[in-house]
Amino acid sequence: MKILITGGLGFLGQHLARHLLRDVPGCRLTLIDNLSSSVIDHAWLRDKAEIIIDDFAAMPVGRRFDRIYHLASPVGSLGILSMSGYVAKQITDLAVRAGEMAAACGAPLLYVSSSEVYGKGGPQSEGDELAVPVQTGTRMEYSLGKLSAEHLLRNMAARYGFRLTVVRPFNALGEHQSSRIGFVVPTFFEHAMAGKPLPLFHGGNQVRCFCHAEDVVRGMAAVQERGVDGETYNVGHPGNAISIRDLAAKIRALCDSDSILESVDPVERFGPSYLEASAKSPSIEKVHADTGWRPRIDLDSALARVHGYYSNLGAPALEHRPDRVAAT
Repeated sequence: MKILITGGLGFLGQHLARHLLRDVPGCRLTLIDNLSSSVIDHAWLRDKAEIIIDDFAAMPVGRRFDRIYHLASPVGSLGILSMSGYVAKQITDLAVRAGEMAAACGAPLLYVSSSEVYGKGGPQSEGDELAVPVQTGTRMEYSLGKLSAEHLLRNMAARYGFRLTVVRPFNALGEHQSSRIGFVVPTFFEHAMAGKPLPLFHGGNQVRCFCHAEDVVRGMAAVQERGVDGETYNVGHPGNAISIRDLAAKIRALCDSDSILESVDPVERFGPSYLEASAKSPSIEKVHADTGWRPRIDLDSALARVHGYYSNLGAPALEHRPDRVAAT
């Protein structure tokens, strides 16, 4: 089976590649990535997959694949700030290219959207009517770009007859995630292990439901293979709900660190285009009913795995990392 992963060298892309190589006998992977979001060592993949370092838009449409996973996108609360005004266009342009690729070869397309499309706090279900909050900022542009991409791909799928499913991941965490583009878990680990203050935006009262990347990519694969054509699925771990302040305390304890918890104003630090996300709590009944998928990794186990990753990196590997933070 020939499988294309766009954004395949990123955080979730590499976790997905590892899952497919392990669980899909005889799969032949093609990974395309322009390395714009984060640079993760992909040496382990060089003899296991075709690797293309380029923009997805430059890939010939005529290539044949049996499955397409479209992950390529601007990402991270800090990673998107430098693209303000162009984020939504980049998201939708990439989605159109993925739709063209699926149409040309008739491959089922799984689109990785975002929980940001909900735009509100509280429990989030795929059947919710979505409204645009009265806010401006790069995160809002990102969420509207992701939602627009969902709609345009549904229209392309109806027009050209390819199979489409959509996944909305909630707060993935795991090994190899980047603090440079604003993810809170690697930021807290790096700061705690270096003895630096752990930054809390707005007091750290935001609630997140973190889901280990291994569970997230299992959910993606389950939706690609067993999801209902045209449907959208939340993928997350509602049982892992925690406030950012409590998350910081857990990580500080894991690292046996004496770092303080420090309240900071993200707008003062990153500018007026920065917006903090609403509380996120996914309903996952639909994905379980249609595919049988459930998350397996609880928060303490997930954090222990990330702690082991950072412990193996060692202090010298942490010292060169930029001191940039965000609660995302």
